[in-house]
Amino acid sequence: MAPPEVGSVTPSGVWASLLNDEAFDADAAFPVRWPFDPRGRNAVLCDAVRGGRVLHLGFADHAPLIAEKRQHGVWLHDQVQRAAAACVGVDINAEAVALATALGVTNLHCLDIFDPAFERLVAAFEPTHVLLPDVMEHLHHPVAFLQRVAYVAPQATLVVSVPNGLSLRNVWQSLQGAERINTDHLCWYSPFTVLKVLARAGYAGVQATCTQIAPASTFKGRLFARLVQWRSVWADNLVVLAQARQPHGQGQ
Repeated sequence: MAPPEVGSVTPSGVWASLLNDEAFDADAAFPVRWPFDPRGRNAVLCDAVRGGRVLHLGFADHAPLIAEKRQHGVWLHDQVQRAAAACVGVDINAEAVALATALGVTNLHCLDIFDPAFERLVAAFEPTHVLLPDVMEHLHHPVAFLQRVAYVAPQATLVVSVPNGLSLRNVWQSLQGAERINTDHLCWYSPFTVLKVLARAGYAGVQATCTQIAPASTFKGRLFARLVQWRSVWADNLVVLAQARQPHGQGQ
């Protein structure tokens, strides 16, 4: 299945002012006209980094799921390695890094991105892309994290994905009086707020896509996917490509 045309999200006019803290609106109606890609998050991310030198941050996913996902061919890092010209994985979870290494995955590093060794690794690897898939919602200080990435890899295209707080699944759960959540998450993102956090860190969004986590395989999933094709703001996941506006100081 061919991917749809990717939507531009380069801010202009009043939205540039709002995203860059030059103006304020307490009740802004942000229009979301991002295209929907039914192939799923992994396919969208792999297309975004294809042929590049990819620094994959938070590659490990949840440690107990790595072996099972590899067995079923759905572990994102394996797919990224196949799509990229070169790939290095970095994660702070020592147990997950050790487990993936024991399973035969190469070019992995257990590092905090604020460690000087991380800066040396990036300088030696010279990434063209920094991949940050479904990581931002786990971070205590996302702006400082992204500022650090912009500082050490200012020329690289940043590729981020986040769960969408406005997803149709969340609407469905709320109608039943519940929130279905990964309990390691600290927040939900939306199309505007992911662009806002990127802007605060010195990045400008340049392209965006809405997608589901995976292609629909159930009746409910197929129904949701059809509805999301009509209203992409209801998608499960948001993927944004961004560029650093200029070399940025390290976050504190």
